[in-house]
Amino acid sequence: PDFNVLEEEVLPSIVSEDGGAQRHFLAERRDEEGLAALLAHPGYLFVLAGLIAACVGAYLYANSYTRAFRQGVHAEERGDYEQAVRYYDTAASREETVDARLGTGNAYVQLEEYDKAKAAYEDALALAGENTQDSVVVYEALLRLYETLGDMDAVEELYARITDEQVLEELSIEFVRPPLFSEEAGEYDDDLSLTLSSADGNAIYYTLDGTEPSSHNGSRYDGAILLTGGRTRVRACCVDGDGRWGFVIDKTYVISYKPPEMPSANPSSGTFHAPMRITLTSVDEGTIYYTWDGRHPSKSSTRYTGPITVPEGNNVLSAVVIDEHDMISDILRCNYIYLP
Repeated sequence: PDFNVLEEEVLPSIVSEDGGAQRHFLAERRDEEGLAALLAHPGYLFVLAGLIAACVGAYLYANSYTRAFRQGVHAEERGDYEQAVRYYDTAASREETVDARLGTGNAYVQLEEYDKAKAAYEDALALAGENTQDSVVVYEALLRLYETLGDMDAVEELYARITDEQVLEELSIEFVRPPLFSEEAGEYDDDLSLTLSSADGNAIYYTLDGTEPSSHNGSRYDGAILLTGGRTRVRACCVDGDGRWGFVIDKTYVISYKPPEMPSANPSSGTFHAPMRITLTSVDEGTIYYTWDGRHPSKSSTRYTGPITVPEGNNVLSAVVIDEHDMISDILRCNYIYLP
């Protein structure tokens, strides 16, 4: 009953030269029958569905907010802050969250890109909304940023923005206000008397060489600081009674002395037949020196103390003003002819 003419007689005769063809045909037939049996098995669809679900899940996770955020955290832990910014930005592009924007801001702080850090923190603050805990975390990050920048004005402005009393109560950062400077940083043409003060009556320490002021470095402020010619970088901070140090304020002053104006003479020139006295004046503070022999006046020349008598003959008076910083004015030259 199992005898099959096709399989037992015809096919062997066709492939009589190579029995391998017969075996191949029979193997394919068995594979087809096995696949059919697999497809017909009731558990097959469950296995297939599980594999598809696993693949879809893996794909979704690979492109998810969670994975990008975790990669940002790991990059930040490794100290790769540029990579951390990219991962956090990718996470934020998939889901805007306080954590993602906060992570971006923290990474930018480490990169010292403070404007970008501030923008990221402001985005995080907007996302925090009325969530007290999120708001506290973001406000503290902003306050630390302003502390790093030594920007007390920004600190005070930020505190003024906080209307939630609970947020104010939970903020753990307290600041010692920085000293006040009597003069703004910049360029000046004369010596400057700089005074420092503390609104809270705290002690002030300062340096003039750009180093960080402390109780072991620099000087304790006890009176006006005289800034003279050249470039001076003044750094100062306050310390309260509990030993807490505040922001360091950093200002640079450049003092370039300006030469005094050239003196003036009265009369300024002329021909005379009677004795004549010349009066020299200066609009700037300083001492007037003069010569009659044509040489450039200097501190070794004759010092002007009162009206000068014109000598006989054809003469040229040369005069300058020399101030306390040894800055010399342009030379005034006047021609006087005295013929008695």
